Amino acid sequence: MILSDSHGNAARMQTALKLQPTAPLGVFYLGDGFRDTQYLELNGIPLYAVKGNCDLFYVGNAEDCPEERIVQIGSHRALLTHGARYGVKSGLGGLIASAVRQDADIVLYGHTHVPKLDAIQEGSEVGGVVIKRPLYVFNPGSIGQDGSFGTLTVQGKNVLFGHGRIQ
Repeated sequence: MILSDSHGNAARMQTALKLQPTAPLGVFYLGDGFRDTQYLELNGIPLYAVKGNCDLFYVGNAEDCPEERIVQIGSHRALLTHGARYGVKSGLGGLIASAVRQDADIVLYGHTHVPKLDAIQEGSEVGGVVIKRPLYVFNPGSIGQDGSFGTLTVQGKNVLFGHGRIQ
């Protein structure tokens, strides 16, 4: 499950989690409301979180909530970031270039509050580098603003993204 931009609305995150037909194997939180994650009833589900531009004053353990992290999902490398540091409201070029430099093939970001999925085909050139596998760039939207969230299913080399919305 992929959540971002809760901005104080922990209840919506919990509702989205409870409505899943099966418990997710992990929850990715992409910033702007990191403190809200403490109210999630995860029941052993791992939480992978990054902080957003509205989480600047988070004073907990920086290892629990870095600005960016790479997570291995099967044979895939996912870059998790809020996106503000890459200026994603103006375009995804910087974010995509960073993902390629870090050998990620999945990018999860927030900040814009707009659900989005882009895919860059293998063989495409990004910043002078020809990518050797598809690159997926996904934004779940804002769980706090309009109840949007995302899902990610990985089976071998296959990845499937979904967007959902709760009221």
